[in-house]
Amino acid sequence: MALSMILEQAGYTADSIHTIARVSIDKSGDGFKITSIALETEGKIPGIDENTFKEKAEMAKKGCPVSVALASVDITLQTKLIK
Repeated sequence: MALSMILEQAGYTADSIHTIARVSIDKSGDGFKITSIALETEGKIPGIDENTFKEKAEMAKKGCPVSVALASVDITLQTKLIK
């Protein structure tokens, strides 16, 4: 949702956006903790170039409420623009 909003504000309308989150959880003491999250986002957005798409996706990642709540967790992002 955050990425779609950022794209709309920049004048782009996404035909589709698909994100997969791979969450790593490790044992920590008596429980478990999230140690990393790998995001893979692909989008079909007419008129945008790869660098701009990646920039907007990074903005969304940094401002997303979930990312903010998990600020202590390493979150990586890979993007792919579908033509």
